[in-house]
Parts: sequence; C-alpha cells; structure tokens
Amino acid sequence: MKFGFICSVVLVWGIAAGFGPSASFVLATSTRSIQGSSTGEEYSKSLQSSCGAASYPKQGSVDDAVSFDGRVQDLFWVGDSGNGSRTAFAVTYASNGYPGGPVWRGDATKGQAGTWEDVTEELKHSIEGDYEDDDLGVFAVHQSPVNANTVFLQGNGRWHWTSEDGGVTLKAVKSPGLLTKGNREVVKFHPNKESWLLLRTTRAECDKDLESSACLFDLLVSKDLGQSWKNLTEHSGGHLRGVRDFDWGAKLSRFNGRVTRDEDIFVTAYPGTSARKGMSPGWDDALQFFFSDDLFQSSPKVMVQCGNLFEIISDRIFLAIPSQCPVDPQGNPRKAGTSAIENRSVTMYVSVHGGDFVEACLPANIEDDGYNLIHTHEEEGVFVLADHAEPGSMGPKLDSPTSDAYAPAYNASLHTLSLGMVYRRSYVTDFARVEGIPGSFISNQAQLTAGSRSGYVLKTKLTVNGGAQWDYIKPPQSFRFSQCNTCTPGSSLDSCSLHLHGATSWFAPEGPHPNVYSLPEAPGILLATGNVGAYLDFHPDADCTYMSRDGGITWTDIADYTAIYEMSSSGGTIVMASHRSEGPTNEVAFSLDHGHCFHTITLPQSVLVENIRVAPGGSSNIFYVIGTACVKSSAHPDCTFDGGSYAPGLMFVVNLPELVGDDWKECSTDKDSKDYETWQIGDDCVLGAKRHMRRRTQDTFCANPPSWKPTIQHDESCQCTLGDVECEFGYERVSNDTCAPMKGVTIKDSCPRLLTGSYKSSTSHMRLVHNNICTGINAIIPDTNGKGGPKGSTTPGDDSSGSSSNHTSFIRSFFIFIIIVGGISIAAGITWSQCLTVDQQQALLEKLGPAIAILGAGFELILGAIVEAYDWIRAKLRRLPFVGDQGDRDDARMYYESLSGSGGLDMDPEDQSSPHPIR
Repeated sequence: MKFGFICSVVLVWGIAAGFGPSASFVLATSTRSIQGSSTGEEYSKSLQSSCGAASYPKQGSVDDAVSFDGRVQDLFWVGDSGNGSRTAFAVTYASNGYPGGPVWRGDATKGQAGTWEDVTEELKHSIEGDYEDDDLGVFAVHQSPVNANTVFLQGNGRWHWTSEDGGVTLKAVKSPGLLTKGNREVVKFHPNKESWLLLRTTRAECDKDLESSACLFDLLVSKDLGQSWKNLTEHSGGHLRGVRDFDWGAKLSRFNGRVTRDEDIFVTAYPGTSARKGMSPGWDDALQFFFSDDLFQSSPKVMVQCGNLFEIISDRIFLAIPSQCPVDPQGNPRKAGTSAIENRSVTMYVSVHGGDFVEACLPANIEDDGYNLIHTHEEEGVFVLADHAEPGSMGPKLDSPTSDAYAPAYNASLHTLSLGMVYRRSYVTDFARVEGIPGSFISNQAQLTAGSRSGYVLKTKLTVNGGAQWDYIKPPQSFRFSQCNTCTPGSSLDSCSLHLHGATSWFAPEGPHPNVYSLPEAPGILLATGNVGAYLDFHPDADCTYMSRDGGITWTDIADYTAIYEMSSSGGTIVMASHRSEGPTNEVAFSLDHGHCFHTITLPQSVLVENIRVAPGGSSNIFYVIGTACVKSSAHPDCTFDGGSYAPGLMFVVNLPELVGDDWKECSTDKDSKDYETWQIGDDCVLGAKRHMRRRTQDTFCANPPSWKPTIQHDESCQCTLGDVECEFGYERVSNDTCAPMKGVTIKDSCPRLLTGSYKSSTSHMRLVHNNICTGINAIIPDTNGKGGPKGSTTPGDDSSGSSSNHTSFIRSFFIFIIIVGGISIAAGITWSQCLTVDQQQALLEKLGPAIAILGAGFELILGAIVEAYDWIRAKLRRLPFVGDQGDRDDARMYYESLSGSGGLDMDPEDQSSPHPIR
C-alpha cells in the first residue's frame, strides 16, 4: 500500500497545536444505527468451508530479490507504454539512514526482477562538472501532469536529472540551490506546460546555520525542464526578501475576472523591507500574500496582508492568517480574539471562484493552532479539522492530541461541528475518506478515560451520511480466527466494537501499525489492522487484519496477525503479507474473490516486509514486496543477513498472472455472468439517492479484466429524512431530531457576518448535509431550502455581508440598461434609414431638434458615468485576492518510515487514504 498522509487532503499548520475543545463538544451518538448487507454467520462459514486454498508457483519460483544497499524509500512509476506506466524507479535511503540514496530503475511492464538496475553510474556519467558521491543520490521523482514521459529526478545534492522519454535516458541539470542540498528543495510542475518548473530552495547561508535569520527560501522558475533557472526572488525588484509558500496560478481556471495565464504565480513572502526571520518563524503577520502575472518581470501585487500558508482544493482557496494580524484580507481593521496566542494562533479564510476572502466560520469561541483540510468525495466541499488553542496550551506534543472535525456548508465557509476530539499525533489526524463511497468517512475519536495511562482511549467511528451522524463499527458476526474475537458475549456496541488503526498509528511508540486503506478505483473495498473490544489496542499481539467489501459497514477478519496490504484491478486482486512487526516471513497471500479465499506464494527467502506496492491506481497485477533482510538464525535459517550496521533492502517482484500460470483466468463481464453481482450501496439511500454498482462475487476464482471498471449508478432520489440533515452553525445534535445551542458559542462572537448576510438559518436549527440530493426537504426543515436559502429556492444562502452581491446587482442592471438602449437605438436606426422618406426625415429633424440637443447632452453625461463605472470595476477587480497551494514539506519529522510519498508523508492521488502534513 502507498501509506502516508493525503495529497488532495491537506494540512496547513504553524509551529504548534493545542488541545481540542472540551468533551461537551463531542457529537452525541445518534440513535440511528448503521445497517448494511451483512454476510451472516451461516453464509460466512459456508465460504470458509468451500475455500480451496492453493500454493503458488506450482512450477518454477519467484525471482530472487533485488538487493539494495539501504532500505527502499519509495517506488515511482513514470512514462506511458500505451497500457500504463512503463518505467519504475526505486528511491532508497542513503548510507546515513536519511532519504536521498541511490536510485534503481526497472521495466514496469515485464514484471521481472532482472530488469532492475542501479543507475548511479549513469547519473555520474551524465554530469558535466564537479560532483561528490553525496550528489549522486535521488530524493524524489516528479512527473509532469501534462506528459507522463517528462520526468524530473530531484537530486540529494548539487545535481538533478531529467528525462523526456519516460525515464529511459537521463540528463543532468545543475541544482539552482548552489551549495544547498536538493532534499531541502520543493519542486512543482506547471499544470499546463510540461517543461515549466517552480522550485523553492534554501540560500547558501542555510548550509552554515539552519537557524540563522539569514537562512531564507528563494523561488526559481525554469521553462526548459531545469536546464536554466531564473531566481524570481532576486528579480522581484527588492519586493520579496524570502519566500514561504508558492504555487502556479494556472491551477485555477479564473481569477480577477479573467482566465488565468501560464505566467501567473502566487507566493507568500516577506516584503523587501521586513527583517530577516529565518525559514520557520511560525505564524508571522509580517508575511504577505503576493501575486505576479508576468513571472516577476514587474512588481508583484500584494493581495492579502499577513497571508502565511495557503491551499487550493477544487475551486476553494484556503488562506491561513495569524490571529494577531491587524487587518482582514480586504484591509479592514480587525482585532485578535481574546484567546489568541501571539505567533501561535491562526485564523483561516476561504475564497470561492476567485471572490473575496471571508473567514471560515467555526462554531468555537477559541483561536486555532492549525488545520487539516480533507475534501469530500466530489471535491466540492472540505472538512476542516481544527486544532484549537486553549489558554495556556503549549503545542501539539504537550497538549491533548485532538482536533475537531467541522463539516462543510453549501457556501464553503460556514462549517458546523461534525465530530469532536478526533485523534491527532503531531500534525497528522485519524480522519479519512472511505474512497469511492460518497458521504463515508472513518475516524478515531479520543475519549477521556480515568483508568488509562494516557488519560484517553481511541474508538473508531464511521459515518455514511456525510458526517451528520457517527456510529461505532459492529464487529464481525462470525470470526475465521477465534483469537480475533476478544469480546464478551452479549456485550453492548459501546463496550465491544471494531477499532481500526489510522494514519497516526505509523508513529505509535509501541511500533507501526498499517492504517485503514481504500482506493477510489475500488469502491467499497477497505483493508485495515485493528482489534475488537472497548477501544483501540496498541499492544503488538492485539492486531488482526480485517476487510470490508461494503464501504466499512460490515467486516471480516482475514488474518490473525498484523498484515501489510495492497490491491489492484479495481479491488479484484488483494495481496498481503505479515508486517515486519510480526517478524520474518517467506510467504505472500493473495485473493481474487474479495477475500473469500487467500492463496499463498512462496518467496525464495525470508524478509522483514515493510510494504507492498503496485502501479498507481492498482492498474497492474505486478506487485512489489519491499522490506529488509532478516538476521539468519536457527529459528530463521532462510534469512540472509549475517549482521552489521544496516541490513540491505530487498524487493521481490511478484508477477501474479505469471506465477499463477494456467489457473489465472479473467472474469466474464457478460450481463448474466455469475462472476459479478449487483450491490445496493448502503442500507437504503446514500446522500439522498439510491445507488448501486456491480462487484465481484465471492465464489469464483478469476481476475477482473483490465477494461472492467466499477461504476456507481444513481437510481433515484430519496425522500429526505433526519439522516439527511445536520445541525446549523452553532448547534449540536442532542437527539436524533433535536439540535441544541452549543455551550459558549454565539453567532455575534464566532461568525458576526451571519447577522448581516443573506444566509437564512432555519428555526429547526437543521440544514441539509453537503452534496445531499434528497427530495422533500421541507418535511424536515419547513422554513428554508436546507442550504441557507429561501424555501422553494435551489440557491444556497450567502453568508457574506452582501456588498459584493449589491455591486453585482448594480453592474447587472447597468449592463441590462445598456443592452435595452442599444436595442432601441438599432430599431430606430433601421426605421429611419429603411422606412422613412427624405421629406419625412427632414420634417422629424425640424420638430425634434431641441429634444435631440438635450439627448446629446444627456448622452455625454451617460458616457462619463460609463467611464467612471469602468474605472471602478477595474479598481475593484484589482483588489481581489489570489490563490495557490501549500508545499512546505521538508521537515525532518516526516522521515518516519520507509515508502513515504513524494514530498514526505503525502500520497499519490490514486492512493490517498489519510491526511498528510504540510507544515
């Protein structure tokens, strides 16, 4: 699996984080329980009895392992063979244990260990200039979103390498960071130009002292894939002293009333007149949000004062501003909250479709230390996980490790409490989408417990209706492995439910635990490690491995140990092995029937397995089992490591179709095929609609054809029920049909613009869950449309002050007036020239002469007004803020475990399953 912490799911953070709100902020568990298409005990037993497990390969053997000097950091797939990626790179750790070691290359289409080779010598010979051995390491591999064959290998030292043929040939380019290391650089390809790059790098002063105030970031641009660079900081005319955050403007479709241009760039930076404060000053109101539309050939424009870090998700732009900033994004005076902590507290603003930034209202009268942002499945809404800063808090490692999850509204900025006390470890939270199933999320909630050594325990909850209600997960109705069933018969769900490890468990002091894993390409399939009981148990012997094939509603234990796992072929192929925490293994298990039956593949030697990887999106059935050599002993005679400072890294290429041989067959996709069944998603309706899809049955041994893709079908809309609504801003659920005011939260203090905007709050204190399409909402919410708009309307309510809409109304009315006048003028002109004789024209001129003179003077006044309006519009548009995406990923804390994603703990868009930290 590609573990780590989610690309399209992001974090904006300063220097610290605090405890979440009190336990009273926890959303009450609804009386509604989650139901689903459970397999049932009798059916489960029949599946086990019919499983004819086999061992492979029946002839021949798995290729010998590819051996590396150090552990494998990650695999990257690049190029396009016409049927998926054609080249794979293995980036390894250096001899000092840090990322940026030798890089290997293999043919991703053949699935043979013999195609893999160390390309260090090739990198060395491509350099035309001086180099040191440390310069030959590779930190990460980047692929252009425009052309899969255009690749940038980010070096660990003074050199990078590029390829325009999918990694087959490599060309050295000088690092623009001079004497700084490449692993301190952040690289971003242009979304539309395949050879354009932005690169943020540290200055030479940083090599002398990373803590020096002179150690700052520069931003550089290349239009020729790194062959030449322009330092935009130096060419800013003295306007930029050091860059903090940056991105391409072309990631937005429009801004400032026009289509964005390729040259548009957004940065947060210190202005040229500010004092030097080093790389990581925390939240700093001296930073500013700049925009350049010509690659800094002219002076950049200051769009927002105090802008620090920013993210763009879909068409929403999130900007973090220190709470002590004296002005808001429009330049109006603002006061810091009474609980603001200087250089610690931060406030988030959001812009939609390039409009004015407005504060993202959260129902809590307390400042924030940082945020995780997690987009909804359709990428039109964002959950905000806020780490609140209580008075006296000292940061994420000293305070209670929780954040609060706030659900999105239809206007993008008016959030409501969904789940309180979501567990957070440092900058990572246990909150993830169930990929492919709209409205489904899974999270670990911290609950205070007097008997616990830490003072709290973790319990896993699932929502299937967009966060409106959260429930414990029922344990399996029957168990394949008796040791996985640790519940006392007759226990309540509160004391006996299924608890699963989240992203934070990779950092657990007791040792790493693989987290909940799902893919957008495999709707409904989840894999996870965890336990059944009263809470999540981190003891090394407590784990079993579980699988769900209905979006997390029902689960089956598939292994009585801690496994690491991966899936391909739209979830039709599942591969797992014992994680290194279980000790050495020489077996890999796989299933072609949604976990009904697992077969084994024997490896040529034992290995401590750290991960299993497959091509992005699970587009191949060639798996890569990655780990380190185990110490040879009498208990493990097939281990190969005789001892020393570092065990070598190992990678086994498991080409399933080749190893299974004649037993491998593709499923029949015919309409009446018994290889597939119709699955009704959810217990009845999902986000206001009945939905279904075809999925694999569990009683045939076959593989999904490459052309088969699961598609969720929308059958019909459902009548709205209480399960389709959530509480309005400032309210929380106290029963299934009642929302009560949150203690200590007032609209005046937490979101005063609600008092002046056009957003209409319902007297029922309920609103429709984001992206819910149920019908008949007025049976539940009688006085609004459930979106803050008038009853009967389909338009969401506007929670802004209304000034923008007034200007829009004026402009619209003005141009309608111009169109009407123009139409009358054209009609009059046609009548004059085509219908009237010369004598008639002369007679009219004599009678209308005085009136024409008056109209002429009036027209001159109107023309002047038009010019003034045009100037006002231009000025107004110039004041609109710009947007971008945060990319600060160079914190050494990120290097916690092998195989983390590009840039630290993020994940490929295809493999995202949990948030990643961007400090």
